Amino acid sequence: MAPGPTEILFALGLGEKVVGVTRYCDYPESAKAITKVGGFFDPNYERIVALQPDLLILLTSHRDAKRELGKMGIRMLTVPHKRIGDIHEAIRLIGAACGAKTRAAELVEDLTGRTQAVHRAVEGRHRPRVLICIGRDTESGQLAGMYMAGRSGFYDELIELAGGVNAYENETIAYPQLAAEGVIQLDPEVIIDLLSDIRPGGKSPQEIVRQWDQLRLVTAVRTGRVHAVVGSHTLNPGPRYVQFLEQLTHLLHPEAFVKEGHP
Repeated sequence: MAPGPTEILFALGLGEKVVGVTRYCDYPESAKAITKVGGFFDPNYERIVALQPDLLILLTSHRDAKRELGKMGIRMLTVPHKRIGDIHEAIRLIGAACGAKTRAAELVEDLTGRTQAVHRAVEGRHRPRVLICIGRDTESGQLAGMYMAGRSGFYDELIELAGGVNAYENETIAYPQLAAEGVIQLDPEVIIDLLSDIRPGGKSPQEIVRQWDQLRLVTAVRTGRVHAVVGSHTLNPGPRYVQFLEQLTHLLHPEAFVKEGHP
């Protein structure tokens, strides 16, 4: 019932057993061909019941769906998803429920190792102030109504592990909406613009980065530290979080990964 659990199932080698996914489940490629059962806010209960699943995996935030589907006698597993530790716990829970406990433990060990490796690589270095944009109208090019990663969620943890500090300091709003003036006031040293994909005929990552040139007063823009990162792995809390963490770490601290004897 969400991209994260779907990716976990495939990572555990259980993809062939998946009979239904949401319209947002686009990884791996084979997930796109599986029967769609709606989305987070509009699950198709009739289609879910018709598929006769042995297990329905929900997120802890699926409160309405859990209540409605619970009336239908479907076996359900609810997994957390808001922090890196939650993703690891979801992998363990799904592995235990689906007969893949050993593979789940191996996956968590690999993710933990990679997470710790990047964190060690930047330990003790200057922590730049980072602003992550998780949603805006890139086609219009207007820097308005932009949703940013706040202090109370998944991205704040990734920024810290990657050797940065979140430029948005208010801890009460998970995903605040900012105008250009708000970005200027925060004055981040690095801006990360997340894009789920690049549509055919749409703006290229380079064009999207250049849109930020409107904010020349911002340190990140003046110093050329605005980056567009493309891929659903940047927006879906799942096993591929570690890929984004590694990308983010290299963008914040490229100097930490220069091999000796090489520029």
